[in-house]
Amino acid sequence: MRRTEFAGFCYLIAAVFASGPAFGQDAAPVILKDSYVGRGPDAAWRKAASERIEKYRKGDLSVVVRDRASQPLGGAKVSVRMRRHAFWFGSRADVRLINSDTEDAKKYREHFLELFNYATVNTVYYFQWRTPKAAKEILAATLQAIPWLQRHGYPMRGHTLVWWFKDENINKPKQQVYERVIEHINQTAGNRSLAAAFDEWDVQNEPFSNSEIFRKLGREKLVDFFNLVHKYDPDAKLFLNECHLISQLHQKDWKQRQDFIYELVKELKDKDVPIHGLGFQSHHVQALSPIPDILRILDRFAELGVDMQVTEYDIKLRPAADTKDWARRWRGPAPTTPELEQLEGEYMRDFLTAIFSHPGMKAFIMWGFWDGRHWLHNGPIFRKDWSLKPSGQAYKDLVLNQWWTNEDGKTNNDGIFKTRGFLGEYEVTIEHEGRKKTVKTALSRAGETVSIEL
Repeated sequence: MRRTEFAGFCYLIAAVFASGPAFGQDAAPVILKDSYVGRGPDAAWRKAASERIEKYRKGDLSVVVRDRASQPLGGAKVSVRMRRHAFWFGSRADVRLINSDTEDAKKYREHFLELFNYATVNTVYYFQWRTPKAAKEILAATLQAIPWLQRHGYPMRGHTLVWWFKDENINKPKQQVYERVIEHINQTAGNRSLAAAFDEWDVQNEPFSNSEIFRKLGREKLVDFFNLVHKYDPDAKLFLNECHLISQLHQKDWKQRQDFIYELVKELKDKDVPIHGLGFQSHHVQALSPIPDILRILDRFAELGVDMQVTEYDIKLRPAADTKDWARRWRGPAPTTPELEQLEGEYMRDFLTAIFSHPGMKAFIMWGFWDGRHWLHNGPIFRKDWSLKPSGQAYKDLVLNQWWTNEDGKTNNDGIFKTRGFLGEYEVTIEHEGRKKTVKTALSRAGETVSIEL
């Protein structure tokens, strides 16, 4: 058997085991080299995802046009233009680039406006353990960037209030560490400018993976943190955020991690703690999670009844010779090949489709989108020279094309025009015999009827 035939055979067998009825929730996900389960054009998950998108992400829009005598106006031209998705497609917003006047910064802001309707401000955490001077500078930069995001109508998330730190402070007595975290929450969630800007907060980040604070203080103190943030910002949604719940599923602790987070969220809810959402970070490095497994995992967490969001999506696939060094694999330069970039593009298409199709998902947020300012040196959308990657093209094809509604037509004899569109904000324009009128509306799953007199 030739190597290519063997690879195809392995892919087929993996796909069968990953989608067949015998595949249990506790079975280890199948991770393929240079591919992923669910990649095939006829993969079973695709049809179901398409049906869910039609059901959960679209609604019926009716435009009723009457003349000044309240009579139906037939033959009027109707233009329906989508202006903003209801689903949140976002990115980490780099406050330095938002505040800067360099050419790269200008392009950054231009593309941010084009591509996203949501922003994560991740500098909140960095106030916590820096020197007072550094913390003051970071806070000032954040407060300078926020008005730009507000002017352009971005809902915002503050990331993150409680996390780990490699610092001698962790060795201090438990009560001192607790008091320092409380002080940090007072300085951030208690900051009126930040609380007024943020619609959501990541209260606890990575309690399973990387939180020395969580391990030192214990679960009971997490209740205090959520309650304090809620006291300062009662209208905000509060999240717990964890990595590798639907990514890096080749790791041995994948099931332990999921069970830990599931039980933690359930425990907080059972105690009436104000937790409203769960963030799935979704950093994919040298391993692509099977699409059917992702959907099954989301089904399980949806049982908790909290909002679910992909909060930090990115992907980094490197040639085999470049993956031996851990630090280089994660944080070093990002050599690639056209084949790997194409694979990243296909995975963006399929991962994003699966996420958008799941009714429990509310947002898809990248952890940066440009190679020039990205922690893995590999943003999903643009290379450092601002050329568009295959994954960027896949994102634009879906979010700004296939999942975007623009319709033109005419009213019937009853003065009615009907269409079905993706949920979000719209402008509807009517033209007839030299008269013209535009109205704004919002389309929900329940549908919307727009009545216009012309």
